[in-house]
Amino acid sequence: MEESLEYIKPNKSRKYIIFFIFIFLLACVLFFGFRAYGLTKKMIVSKSSNASPLLSGDGDIWNNNAAISKLEYGDRRINVLLMGIGGDNHPGGNLTDTMQVISIDPKNKEAAMLSVPRDLYVKVKNYGGTKINAVLSLNNSDYASTGSAKNINKEMDFSLVKSTVGDFLGVPIHYCVLVNFDAFKKIIDIVGGVDVNVKEDLYDPLYPDKYVAGYEAFYLKKGEHHLDGEMALKYARSRETTSDFDRARRQQEIIIALKEKVKQRENLVSPTKISQILSVLADNIKTDLQLSEINGLVQIGKQISSSKIQNKVLDDSADGVLYADKYEEMYVLVPKDSTLKEVHSFIRQYFKDPLFAEEKAKVLVSGSVKNVYKENAVIKELSGLGYNLVSSPSISDTTTNTQTNSTEDKKYPKSFIYDYSNGSKPATMDYLKAYFGKDMPVIVLNEKDKNYDIEIIIGDDYQSIVNK
Repeated sequence: MEESLEYIKPNKSRKYIIFFIFIFLLACVLFFGFRAYGLTKKMIVSKSSNASPLLSGDGDIWNNNAAISKLEYGDRRINVLLMGIGGDNHPGGNLTDTMQVISIDPKNKEAAMLSVPRDLYVKVKNYGGTKINAVLSLNNSDYASTGSAKNINKEMDFSLVKSTVGDFLGVPIHYCVLVNFDAFKKIIDIVGGVDVNVKEDLYDPLYPDKYVAGYEAFYLKKGEHHLDGEMALKYARSRETTSDFDRARRQQEIIIALKEKVKQRENLVSPTKISQILSVLADNIKTDLQLSEINGLVQIGKQISSSKIQNKVLDDSADGVLYADKYEEMYVLVPKDSTLKEVHSFIRQYFKDPLFAEEKAKVLVSGSVKNVYKENAVIKELSGLGYNLVSSPSISDTTTNTQTNSTEDKKYPKSFIYDYSNGSKPATMDYLKAYFGKDMPVIVLNEKDKNYDIEIIIGDDYQSIVNK
């Protein structure tokens, strides 16, 4: 491919913004009482048809392991799709410029944020193939014609974009939040501008003019800048001379800078500014999160520290799960594995099952030397699924340049699992049984001198077990 996307290493300082948005919204509701309630109701469309049972149920269901264990894997976390649109007077205003899945584990007070590239090519039920940034407009005619979140029908339908993203990632999307970027421009002006540190000179000779009829060059020199709403939006939107990942990084910088500005005392204690901000949000945000669910999500978010938030990107880097291609002269990103198993494995590595994550079971994979390739394949796969794999005295496999746990003087014609956990790691055992299948024998041993909880022996019959 002639064009390649650059992998942007996540910056920990950007990771907390979605929680700030919800906490800020709740603070506005509490501050203005019923007046704020009326404004926030403008943002809310019909209740999600697949709302999270963790927010829809009675009480803190996530503190009840027995209740969680009855839920499907994807419903054991809360998954929110955040989408940003360019809005009025912006080319492709009805396309979702930014898509990010926020997956929250309320039990362990952890979260993961996944950036989904706008050029991802997906198959859409009843519509065929398209870039993922066009999916929302397919079954929302008002939105497709206006390209704006403002005044959109109360019954705006998020179902198609939720099912498409969910099917691709292998997890259900419980809620959507749609944000018109014009809102940030207006709010930035309300709070008096934002301060950003531009990492390198940015020049875009093809930035659309305000009439979207031509172009006006945009240039911002490297260094510290105080930006008004118009300049901040240009900085966030420019993409002609940089990648989509660069633009996503700049958008996150602006949001972080705005968060810091809103938190300043002169803004937080000003009824006029808070009222203006809330009015802008009401006109430029749509979500199927109901007020009670927003409140629940905020309460959870307040308990999650930034150190407990992971930030990942679906990309076409050497270690990524996508590759760049062209389809009908369009630049697109497609999965390396057309079955999507590699994508789903990648997702499960970061969107971990709460019970599985809570157990933190130590797992050892071992076997005889002649099965080292099978063993390494299992290690790679289980690592990708988030298992906490440990090492024992091992021998080097010079052919693959990897460390294995194979024992040279032992033969294992059959594969099996040793469970040393004394029943204390049921979720991990359930996952292993599901992974290896019902024919994989499990031997329970009460040996306390092991530095691991579970040992998986890869025998000569391993492939046949998997095939079954």
